[in-house]
Amino acid sequence: MRVTSEERRNKILHEVMNKKEVSINELAETFHVTTETIRKDVSFLQEKNLLAKKHGSVTLTKPFLESEFSVKEKRQLNEKNAIAEKALDFIPQNASLYLDTSTTVLQLAKLLVMRDDLTIVTNSLQISQILATSDNQVLLTGGQFRKKSNSYVGAWTLHALQTVNLDLAFLGCDGFSKTGPTIRSYQELEIKSSVITHSKKSLILCDSSKLGNQGLYTFSEFQTIDMVLMERPLTDEERSAFPEEVLFYSQN
Repeated sequence: MRVTSEERRNKILHEVMNKKEVSINELAETFHVTTETIRKDVSFLQEKNLLAKKHGSVTLTKPFLESEFSVKEKRQLNEKNAIAEKALDFIPQNASLYLDTSTTVLQLAKLLVMRDDLTIVTNSLQISQILATSDNQVLLTGGQFRKKSNSYVGAWTLHALQTVNLDLAFLGCDGFSKTGPTIRSYQELEIKSSVITHSKKSLILCDSSKLGNQGLYTFSEFQTIDMVLMERPLTDEERSAFPEEVLFYSQN
């Protein structure tokens, strides 16, 4: 089956994300095309500010580069699905929830389509569209649209969130600092912080690949988070990097 240039470029981006730096020749061999074709693909991705050329190889443009939402959604998908399935156990009947723009939380939203008893608040356009087919009450915050995360941010969004009182908040993160979960976007930072303030319980949903990462902004201290839900238990070494009071939970 022939791969389109769009599909190949997407795969090239995945390859560079996984390996951090890949040579032009290696990419040509991997995708069975000429080096000239790869150079054209790289030039296209470079114009989108996703990749950078470096002496016969390509890298991501910068350490804190935010991947486009569609690319993030496809990464670690099995792990995200496992986390989403476990998160269902924490949602009681008739609960009010907040679902943020995380791609792991997106997988949870897909599982909530069959529920009909929930009030769900979100600033994610994609999550609101998925839940539109359910019989839950869905409230979309509105605000300034942010293309990278398909979400609404800004003063209008914050004002909407300051009027609600929620039972549970499900939030994603890009990594962890010494003091709490982190995010790369300042606009998403203030949204997450506000949601935690207005929720009885806050759960972080993230796969274990985030353990070695640290985003630019810490959006909450560990003591304000009730649980970090992952797809597997932490090793002793991984656990030692976090304060003892942080509660981790996995499917195992």
